[in-house]
This record gives sequence, C-alpha cells and structure tokens, in this order.
Amino acid sequence: MSRVPITVMGFRCERCDHEWIPRGGLEDEPRVCPKCRSPWWNKPKKVMMPYEDFRDRIVRTLKEAGRPLTWTEARTIAGLHQAFPNNQWVHRLEKDVGLHRQRESGGVIHWQLKTSAAGDLFESTPPEVADQGGAPSRRKQGAVE
Repeated sequence: MSRVPITVMGFRCERCDHEWIPRGGLEDEPRVCPKCRSPWWNKPKKVMMPYEDFRDRIVRTLKEAGRPLTWTEARTIAGLHQAFPNNQWVHRLEKDVGLHRQRESGGVIHWQLKTSAAGDLFESTPPEVADQGGAPSRRKQGAVE
C-alpha cells in the first residue's frame, strides 16, 4: 500500500486564520468560524486609517474646496468611509492644523482651516508643547491634551 497526497477543499477564517473541512459539504457556507465563532469569518478586517492620513486628506480637501464644508461634504470628497469623525482626531486637527468648526443657526457645522495654519502644515512640524511646571493635575491624562 502506498501513500498519496489528497487535496480537500475547505474554508479559512479571515479573522483568526483557522482552516477547517466542513462536515456537510462545500455547498452550504458556514455561519460562523468554529474556532473564534465570528459570523464575519469570510470578510477581511478593515484596517484603520492612521491619523496622519486622515489629517492630510481633510487638509487637502478643505484647501481645494476654498470654502467651509460640512463633514458629509468633506468625507465624500476625501473618500473617507467613516460616517462620523473620530472626536479625538478632530480635536487634534484643531491644534495641529488650525481646524475651525462653526455651528450655523440650523445646527449645521462647517469645517474650515484658519488661513495662517493651513499653509504651514507641510512646510514645518507642529511646535512641541512646553512642559508646564507646578503641581501635577488631578485630571486623568487623555490621548489629546
């Protein structure tokens, strides 16, 4: 009796890379991965965009528009997938590039760049925050300060 390789089709989880041979057959797709139990086993994870790419896209979009834009207009033009902006990133944009948000009477918020900070974004690095001496704050240290 000789040994021969046999190839069998199966499934691979995009989340945990587990591979398995289904019990019933290949006709019915499994509902979940048998190892991690993810119902999204056949969909690859979305890679989160880094802040620097987000910042560059928003700045480029606002500069090219030449007028204040709403978040929906800015994300559509910039090709961003998120329905709502990350609040911490918006606060960083206000400090890094001089983003200014203006709420209109109807509740619509328009985004625009301050003229002095918009031109300086790519020519220089943002200034370092000076160390403030004195007693330490009792506030919890957050990601954006």
